[in-house]
Amino acid sequence: MKVLIAPACTAIAMVIGWFVYEQSLKDTQTAPKTIITEPIAVQVTRSTQKNLEKRITLVGNLEAGSQVEIRTRYSGYIKSMPFDVGDQIKAGEVILELNDSENQELVSKSQAALTVAKAQLKAQVTSQELAQKAYQRLLVLQKSGVSTKQQMEEALASMAIEEAQTELEEARVEQAESDLEQSRLRLLENKILAPTNGFLAERLVDIGDLAKPDVALMKIVNLDHVRTVVHIVEKDYEDVKVGQKAVVTVDTFPGRTFNGHVKRKAPVLDPQTRTAAVHIEIPNSDFSLKPGMHARVQIVFEHRHKTNVLPIASLTRRKDGPGSAVFIIGGNPPITEIRNIEVGINDGELVEILSGINAEDLVITLGNRLVDEGQTVTPIEVPMDEVLQAPSPIPQKTNL
Repeated sequence: MKVLIAPACTAIAMVIGWFVYEQSLKDTQTAPKTIITEPIAVQVTRSTQKNLEKRITLVGNLEAGSQVEIRTRYSGYIKSMPFDVGDQIKAGEVILELNDSENQELVSKSQAALTVAKAQLKAQVTSQELAQKAYQRLLVLQKSGVSTKQQMEEALASMAIEEAQTELEEARVEQAESDLEQSRLRLLENKILAPTNGFLAERLVDIGDLAKPDVALMKIVNLDHVRTVVHIVEKDYEDVKVGQKAVVTVDTFPGRTFNGHVKRKAPVLDPQTRTAAVHIEIPNSDFSLKPGMHARVQIVFEHRHKTNVLPIASLTRRKDGPGSAVFIIGGNPPITEIRNIEVGINDGELVEILSGINAEDLVITLGNRLVDEGQTVTPIEVPMDEVLQAPSPIPQKTNL
């Protein structure tokens, strides 16, 4: 009996196992789920009119409008320096004075030499007058037959010598006057005057130092205007013109702009970098801009007043060839339509729309890469100003 029970239990277990296996197969064979999709949400806006400028953004370092390095023509010890770094200086003010004791002595010597020369000239003039009178007396005597021919010749020669000596003394007086003037000028040059308005940027010496003609003493910078040099690539070379507007910003004054203009443009490009130097000049009446500041420069190529614009992100390619197109939303339910357009200038954020759309057309600005023509969508209209301020991505609404 025990022998029959064991095979029976094995058979029952096999039947139960087969049943469980068949049931598990049925459970795994589920019917496919039906995917219910909803239209994709897209951000749309309408074209609007705004002022638009075509521009490029470049970087450079600000430099002073002009910089003067102060030197002295003669060597001498520095007596005084009334200005220090950062002080504002006006043209004509004394900015450095050398010790003038030696030059004062030279002036005194020159004055004395001039006095001596004038006295010698006076004595010589008297001597010349005596020679002339002697000659005149001999002329009277000659008529009476008293004077000889030799006496006349000697008197005439003496008078000529005295005249030449007088001319020599006059020349010596002129030389003494010139020496005196030169010594006075050198005395004046002990006081160095500011050649221009500006600020003392560097003071390279101090009181008591020996100033020499080959040693710079200080630097003055004029900040009425500042300038910067930027480099443009070859494709922008013809767009940049002398006199064009340039808008400058610096990190020191966030949110503030400074208006300048293109002062000069290099006539050649650097063969290594394929760029050309462009000099920008910026008025700086309040001296806010300082040399050495990092500047961002936007050069304005073209300006459009109140032109129709769209965000540049709304553009897509045409299907029928080169050119630009946008997706328009229309109908009920809303369906996409690709519309070919003509565009003008752009500033990197907005693009000028010349033709192809109307003011009431809803244009996809966000999500146009996810849709195709004839597709049903859920448009979410956002005003243009909000699109420009903070365009936020719109999630795709799909349910599985």
